[in-house]
Amino acid sequence: MDTLRRNIRELDFTLLGVLFLLAVYSCVALLAATYGKTGGDIPTHVVPKQILFEVLGLIALGFMAAYDYRSLRKIRWWLYGGTVFLLLAVFAMPAHQGAHSWIPLKLFSLQPSEFAKLILIIVVAAHMANVDESEFSDYSIRNTWQIWALLAVPFALILKEPALGQALVLVAITLFMYMVFIRRWQFVLIVSIVVLAVVGMGVAVTQFPQESRTFIENILLKHHVLKPFQAARIITWLDPTYQPLQAGFNVHQAQIAVGSGQVFGEGLFNGIETRGGWVPNQWNDYIFTAVGEEFGFVGSSGLVLLFLIMILRLVRMAGTSQDTFGTYLIMGIVGMFAFQTFENIGMDMYLSPSTGITLPFISYGGSSLIANYIAIGLAISVSLRRKKLRFS
Repeated sequence: MDTLRRNIRELDFTLLGVLFLLAVYSCVALLAATYGKTGGDIPTHVVPKQILFEVLGLIALGFMAAYDYRSLRKIRWWLYGGTVFLLLAVFAMPAHQGAHSWIPLKLFSLQPSEFAKLILIIVVAAHMANVDESEFSDYSIRNTWQIWALLAVPFALILKEPALGQALVLVAITLFMYMVFIRRWQFVLIVSIVVLAVVGMGVAVTQFPQESRTFIENILLKHHVLKPFQAARIITWLDPTYQPLQAGFNVHQAQIAVGSGQVFGEGLFNGIETRGGWVPNQWNDYIFTAVGEEFGFVGSSGLVLLFLIMILRLVRMAGTSQDTFGTYLIMGIVGMFAFQTFENIGMDMYLSPSTGITLPFISYGGSSLIANYIAIGLAISVSLRRKKLRFS
């Protein structure tokens, strides 16, 4: 009992409070996005199901917080193999909206790619920790190519589904962890290359928009690097006027919804875009538009602030970890949440291409929500075990 009381006192109640507020945001936004709407692809009983997923997620969080994260290093290959098996199993299931991404279950449809992100974090963190703890640590590409090999298998399978957004999250996670892992001079070199590449792409897109579009259509699409709908999403990002009633319809309506909220929003159930169902998949990929339209800049900023606090608390946990495995584990989770949040919110305002990435803790979906809670549970597990004597 004394150990239990001490552990409860060690919990990050700020982080738990943020999760509670995110759950409230989610339920209210989902209620607004689906209120009075039926038919089509709109799930039935969205809010009650989301509340159920919240409860299941909290149970998963509690279990993972109590579980000793260090044991994951011993079973990581079993977890990795099981994930690859599930990613292969989806191709034996019926396609939904043109993608083999789900395994139908009684309660909900399991999306293995959501859990693949967590397993990738675990195996990459274990490899990085092994390098750090070796007698002669070698951080060269020759000794770290295994990191990218671990990424390649789930990345290829998820890209094949096709789920480009989820595949990009895997890349972002690995790259973020790698930036923490490498030495300072390597960090400076890679950041410089990335910045130059981004600036170069920005200049190319703004100064040569037609040539950029031609490159996508005649090179990437022609050689099957991208599927037609993926190429259309990128072209829409480069040219907001591209097919506003077809490929660009979703993003165009999303931008209208966010902009119409102005400062204080139009009020719950009063958003014209949201109430009229003009934003497709608003309960999922475009859930932020419901917040932006009905609660305006103030409500949207509050949501972004919650994500920022959550990420800062996670970074703080990483800094107090007793071992490098725990540090890498949490930083991978930080990279996952940071990238998904930026990408999801950014695509509603033409800051990034539309890639079908859910907004963590807000979008509707059992697999996504439970996986996110498991990630937080792992971070709490690291935090609770930062003092060796307590669990020795």
